Formats: sequence, C-alpha cells, structure tokens
Amino acid sequence: MKILVAYAVEPEFEPWRKLRKFESVQCGSFSIQRAALGAASVDFLVTGMGPMHAERAMDAVAGEPYSACIASGFAGSLSAALAVGDIVVPALVRQADGTDSLSCDARLLEAGIAAGGKRIETIVSCDHVATTVAEKKQLGASAEAVDMESFTVLAVARRRGIPFAAVRAVSDRHDQALPVDLGTAVDERGQISIGRVLKMVAGSPGQISMLMKLGRESKAAAEKLARFLDGYIERVAGIAAQKTPERSHGSG
Repeated sequence: MKILVAYAVEPEFEPWRKLRKFESVQCGSFSIQRAALGAASVDFLVTGMGPMHAERAMDAVAGEPYSACIASGFAGSLSAALAVGDIVVPALVRQADGTDSLSCDARLLEAGIAAGGKRIETIVSCDHVATTVAEKKQLGASAEAVDMESFTVLAVARRRGIPFAAVRAVSDRHDQALPVDLGTAVDERGQISIGRVLKMVAGSPGQISMLMKLGRESKAAAEKLARFLDGYIERVAGIAAQKTPERSHGSG
C-alpha cells in the first residue's frame, strides 16, 4: 500500500529527515523521498510553492498507485481559535474564488481527529500568500485557515479516485501580518530563496526581527507536524487497507 504526502517547501518536510530513513526515487524532474511507516510505503513529495508548482509535481507522480493522498505543510490561521503550532484537519478544502470545493475523506478526517488534530470546517487555498491582517480577516468570513496548494493537490487526487485529506500546521496567527510576501521570493522550483528574502528585508531591523520570529515558530510547527503525521499515517495505512482491500496493486 502506498500513501502520498505532498508538501510545498523543503522547511516543511525537513524534520522528517531526523525521524526516518529515506530512499530517493526520481519521478521526472522531482525527487520523491520514500520511507516505510508501519504497513505503508510513503512517498513524500515537495511540490514547490503555489498551485502551478503543485499541479506540475502531481503530474510527475501520475503513474503511482496511491491508496491515499495527504496535502500537508503550513497554513495561516484565519481564526482566533487557532494558535501557532495547532494541527488542523479540515472537512472542506475550497478555492479562494469559490468556484469549487472538495470534501475530505470522512475516515481520513476522523483519523486525524483521533490522533489529536483540530477539526475545522474549511481551509481555503489561494494563489498567493495571505500576508496582511486585512486579507486574513476577509478570508476568515468563510474559512478558518488558508494555504496555497491543498486544493490543487487534492483535486488531482479526486480526479484519480484516491481518498484524500489535508493535514496542516498553523504557522502564523490570524492577527499577524507577515514581514514579507514569501510568494515573491521563490526560485524556479517554487522553493524559497533565502537570498531574495534577505534583499527584501535589508535595511529594516523591524522586518528582520519579525522574519526571525516567524522562522522560529514555523520550524517548531514543522517539527510538531512531523511527529503528528508519523503516528497519523500509520492510522491512515489501516484505513486505506480497509477501504480498498481489492486493490492488490496498491500494496507496497
């Protein structure tokens, strides 16, 4: 049985390197990190930031027979009820323009709650980073959290008939403006360029201080997410096996 976990950027995935041993598998221009967790063979795919990169990465693994797909990584809080480091499992993933929405697999959602995740009704996926408090407030009228890639990743899973869910760690508060728009500081792979970020905050001690704080909190959130997923995926492996026992080609 094979499970796909999709992240956007390397810092979201990095804590896993301390938890598991990985085999690197090349799929087109993407390098998948594969590990055994319980009864499952798990592929960790770092897609790059934003819907375009997420779509391209998901196309690269189109031939893999996954039994479940998890969109993971960071999310911004849109609610006072969510704190930095909270692990959220939404029932619904919605596009920011409201044109489409995805209902997460009920059993995968229940497994996330049982593992200690916070159930929320909706996470909204935007095509850019929500950096201002004003935008977060606007988005918060119809969602509790925001990200960039979950809808794209899970829409591909839906088309392929793969059970799916989103599991995200809150990296910034609903009332917290980001010091820079990280979406404008990515390289051609959709990864954050430290050099570009430093140029954006050069000469602004206040922004540098805010950026360092965001970095510390994001690192802690990523570490908490990795520990959570390590146990959650073992639950998911059992759920996927129950849901698709006839799909022998999905075992691994």
